[in-house]
Amino acid sequence: MPEGTTQPIFADEPILSEVARYWAAKRNGRLMPDRTDIDPLQLRPGIWPNLLITEPVPQSTAMRYRLVGSAHVQRYTYDFTGKTTADIMQGSYRDYMERIYGTVLQQALPVYSESLFRWDNADSILQQAFTRRLMLPLSRGTPDVAAMVLSVQVWPTAIPYEPRSISELSGSGGFSQGDFVPLDRDRFTPLS
Repeated sequence: MPEGTTQPIFADEPILSEVARYWAAKRNGRLMPDRTDIDPLQLRPGIWPNLLITEPVPQSTAMRYRLVGSAHVQRYTYDFTGKTTADIMQGSYRDYMERIYGTVLQQALPVYSESLFRWDNADSILQQAFTRRLMLPLSRGTPDVAAMVLSVQVWPTAIPYEPRSISELSGSGGFSQGDFVPLDRDRFTPLS
């Protein structure tokens, strides 16, 4: 991921940029907005399908999905609202996602991530799909304490397969470890 830039790391991705501007406007001078400040319906309808809202599961590294946009439901074949990362993910993908969520919550900072999924199709041809995420902390009643995560995820490359569950995708060995980086909450540039 590029360093030393003065533009947001995801400046070339309109959906991530729009959600970042929305989150920043809702901060109102605080470290992060409260969950009650966030209404996905205030974003344009083209953004809604890409959103997720999660909260930590007590005494665990798992996260519970409280809002799952329709693009995720379609991509992963079912609505996992109310489910946890432990319920729907496995292996290195679960570890990776829970590390990102943990970073957002512990540091109370936005985090940007990129990852790649690879798999063989029926003709034994290697296929891959690239994804980008912006994960943003939210407080819940206690200012300056991250209690939830607002995420937006996009897939800039077409997904060359039929939709599969997250469990199947994360257990197939097809997840290629991704990168993630905490961001400055004002400029959305990587922290040094």
